[in-house]
Amino acid sequence: MLIYAYAAIDAAIAVHFLRASRVCWFPTPLFGLHASLVGYHLYTAYIGPSPFLVQAFLNRAFEAELFYVSACAAYRICVRYEARTRPIKAHR
Repeated sequence: MLIYAYAAIDAAIAVHFLRASRVCWFPTPLFGLHASLVGYHLYTAYIGPSPFLVQAFLNRAFEAELFYVSACAAYRICVRYEARTRPIKAHR
């Protein structure tokens, strides 16, 4: 029954990222990841692969999500830094 709770949590997170992706494109891959995790949780509930494979896959999915979020943060920091250091052009 705990697997269904994980699927419900990932579904709620996927809906949140779907709504957030309407404003900007950064949350779109996170929506795809969590939407696929809903299917994966249901797969593990009905088929039931070995616990090691489930843990290994979920660990890699979490690491991919952390890498994406940190890369997006680094990108936004670079963009803001460039906006501050860019010289202001005079309008003619």
